[in-house]
Amino acid sequence: MKNKFNRFAWIGLVLIALLAIVLPNKAQLQNSSGLDKDLPPMDAYQKEVNPKMESTVYRLMKVYFTQGIEEAKEFARKRSIDMEGDLVRLVIEAQPRGRFDEAQTSASLVSQQIESLGGKVETTYQHLIQSIVPLSIIQDLADFPSVKYVRLPIKAVPLVVSEGVSSTGADKWQEIESYRTTTPVKVCILDLGFKGYGSLLGTELPSTVVTRSFRADGNLKAHVHGTACAEIVHDMAPDAKLYLVNFSTSVEHHNAVNWIINQGVDVISYSIAWFNAGAGNGTGPICEDVKKATNSGIKWISAAGNYAQDHWEGIFNDPEPDSWHNFSGTDEIQSFYVPAYTPVSLYLNWNDWGTWNGTSYSGSDQDYDLYLYIYWSGHWYLVDYSINWQSGSQRPVEYVGGWYTTASTYWGAVIEEWSTTKNCKMELFVSGNSGAIQYNKPEGSLTIPADSTHTVTVGAVDWSDDSYHYYSSRGPTSDNRVKPDFCAPAGTSGHTYGYRGFYGTSAATPHVAGAFALLKGKTPFTLDQIQTILEARAKDLGSTGKDNKYGIGSIKLKK
Repeated sequence: MKNKFNRFAWIGLVLIALLAIVLPNKAQLQNSSGLDKDLPPMDAYQKEVNPKMESTVYRLMKVYFTQGIEEAKEFARKRSIDMEGDLVRLVIEAQPRGRFDEAQTSASLVSQQIESLGGKVETTYQHLIQSIVPLSIIQDLADFPSVKYVRLPIKAVPLVVSEGVSSTGADKWQEIESYRTTTPVKVCILDLGFKGYGSLLGTELPSTVVTRSFRADGNLKAHVHGTACAEIVHDMAPDAKLYLVNFSTSVEHHNAVNWIINQGVDVISYSIAWFNAGAGNGTGPICEDVKKATNSGIKWISAAGNYAQDHWEGIFNDPEPDSWHNFSGTDEIQSFYVPAYTPVSLYLNWNDWGTWNGTSYSGSDQDYDLYLYIYWSGHWYLVDYSINWQSGSQRPVEYVGGWYTTASTYWGAVIEEWSTTKNCKMELFVSGNSGAIQYNKPEGSLTIPADSTHTVTVGAVDWSDDSYHYYSSRGPTSDNRVKPDFCAPAGTSGHTYGYRGFYGTSAATPHVAGAFALLKGKTPFTLDQIQTILEARAKDLGSTGKDNKYGIGSIKLKK
């Protein structure tokens, strides 16, 4: 065991005392009750004996057994873990056995084991089983030989006629008689929710739409974001038939995409971001969904992401050496400023994913850990951590999230090397900060699946003058491909977000999806031919030719 084990145990105890004495006079640290008061930050059992369980899941289980159900509920609530009573939503990965039919058999066996212990299987996809299980059986599940890993679900992040209709020239195309008069173009807005869509039918949206929820609770109206995106698609392509489909987790996402393919959809508008869901080179489970849809004839349009100022990447650097990464010089903390009541989340991954076989990665044997600190009264204090064990088959990822304070202050991210044989290239995304993180690197800030070779990736420019929006994520991909492919209007108006209130690549993406749908409805051309037309008509911005900031340029439907 490393010497710093004891050092961090003492830091944890000191932090608890300081939270009780210092913070109440300034602001209440909302997650103080969720700290593992009787556990050191580096738990030897979880780290070295139980590699089949995600760090946060293990800690939740330990809080339940050592402190009781109320403390476990608080722990879960502050980390946005889906929990009701003593039941928690988890994804159990069955041991893959190669062929698809074998993976199904393995998942079926694990499903039976879950239900025999009192859990409930919500949905499955290949070797993944999304379930609601009692906290008391988590260890039993992990101990089954047929179970590969127990983790929290991977969740996506959501990134009046829009001014983009006229700025792209779509209004001129709308005046042309339709070429496809009997078969409407089908556009799916695949998103997290469509709150308020019903009141917009026949006005901001078509009079009828097709809806389907793949959330476990069936809640189509879980979020308003998708409604705003659907408004823009309808503004751009008013004759298109819209499919409003939502999901919450990656397992639900896989099943949603299969359903969309079976509906014969032409275009998918996708203003959603994923972190720690792939190697950044177009591989991974979400990119596999994109590939499957594209191979079925669908044109998938993805947002680049809004993280140009919230991204850092670089080779692990420890010149002292003391096991802590130096972001610059002797500085081992990546700091950033967060407004009051704004949740903070950190996502870390590194380039040791292994081989992607179409279903899963072979995994990492390079083990790094992630820590979240807060700056208070002139000092940095440890708040939370993620210490997943990477022993050869696990994903090279760590995540900490859900913390906030009642006053604005600085927070910091710290990366530790635990057990490695080489210095990996690290990538860190931060959400919740105001302005750029201290050691910001915009290059390579694409979110997933914007890195896919099978998606049309869209960055954001202003609708009024095509000026770059500072937050718009940039390429290159980790395998050095140029992304985005286009940029499109943001800062536009709509019913959902109001007058010029819809910003982000989330707003830009449905403009491009709508452009594809509009031209498909008005011309005899295929979607691939339409992409060639749009590339030829794009307004080149920045350096000449396609680049990692603007792509081929701002989308224009007229010369």
